[in-house]
Amino acid sequence: MCFILPGLSYLSADIYRWTDKQGAVHFGDSVPSDAQNVKVVSKEISSGPAAGAPAPGLDAKSTESILQELEDDLQREREARKQADEMKKTAPPTRADIVTREKERLEKMILELDQKPIEYYGGSPKIKAAQIGYYQSRLQALMADPDNYFKNPEPEPNFPALDKSPSN
Repeated sequence: MCFILPGLSYLSADIYRWTDKQGAVHFGDSVPSDAQNVKVVSKEISSGPAAGAPAPGLDAKSTESILQELEDDLQREREARKQADEMKKTAPPTRADIVTREKERLEKMILELDQKPIEYYGGSPKIKAAQIGYYQSRLQALMADPDNYFKNPEPEPNFPALDKSPSN
């Protein structure tokens, strides 16, 4: 019996509930240093002469209510995360989102034009440089002043039609 009781001492440790950086909820007897929203869900029961007697106010019913409260908290957090995710999906894009999308579109266009062979441009490096230069200038204008970029949009250029078939 003397060997069993010390081995059960871990059963009476404080129990903590915390959230990690990814938002996952954890329970345990020690809290990592980077934990957030830490709560004590069960205090350590001191052992002593009356260790065999239940702690005042702590019985099976209160243990179940603590567990139910933890489950309810966890469910509320899951629902709140789900609602936040739904709001993100249905919310109109922010100004930063619009600028980011336009920047990505211009960068993609520059990359695509740069990767095309010179034959695509009728064999003219000047035409290639002009087309790439146009999109680079639009990208610079966007990054310098996004408000002005969107207030005064330039129409997409109508570059001269080029023979896109391979040369023979």
